[in-house]
Amino acid sequence: MQGIFTENLIKSKFDTIHIYTDKNGKLLLTKIIIYDKQKQEICLNDKDNIEDPDVLFTIFKISNDYKIIEEKKFYKGLEIKNNDLKDTLVSLVTKYSYGNNNIQKSYYDSKNKLSNKEFQIIDENGRKKEVINTLHLDNDIVLNDITKYFWNSKGSGYRLEYEQFTFPRLKFIGDYKLDEYGDPILVKGKLDAEEIKKAKFIIHKKEFDEKGNVVKIFEIENGKKIIKEERKIIYNQK
Repeated sequence: MQGIFTENLIKSKFDTIHIYTDKNGKLLLTKIIIYDKQKQEICLNDKDNIEDPDVLFTIFKISNDYKIIEEKKFYKGLEIKNNDLKDTLVSLVTKYSYGNNNIQKSYYDSKNKLSNKEFQIIDENGRKKEVINTLHLDNDIVLNDITKYFWNSKGSGYRLEYEQFTFPRLKFIGDYKLDEYGDPILVKGKLDAEEIKKAKFIIHKKEFDEKGNVVKIFEIENGKKIIKEERKIIYNQK
């Protein structure tokens, strides 16, 4: 979901965003986003979170330079009180820190204990160059995986080399082609010693408002544009 919250969108100081997604030919409300500028917090209520359906809502804390510095996901949980199970809110926190050419994400469990870290190295064009993930166990730090990006001279694609060192060990090498928005549209890759495989991504077109924020996303099918997502953004009029 962080892909929605571009620096440009946060700088535009929107009030609310309602996101409608195509469901069997109808655009249905799936996400509500509210920006509390006094608290410097963005609250996301994702009614259709396929990747993490147990999340009730997520709060993003924003820095003075319009970057996400904390992400807190809230889940419905259970706790024992007076020998009875009671509903409670459980939160998982991700904290962000930014360097000159790197971004570090620290992930904490429901007991506020560090569970893993992600370290991103960024190139001079603001693109990912290398991503390193480590697991933080009780008495040990384990290297989980490394991903390297080798960008072509035009910036229209890259070779990705991924290796996972924990079980199950994996290695993937793939060549990615990107569209005009920087989204992948084609990948040709090799996983371990398997045969070379190709995968095509759905081609999208996007419409932007006068502030440069995405308001409509279309899929291209047989040369026709079919709307798949609409974002109704309300800006602060002051």
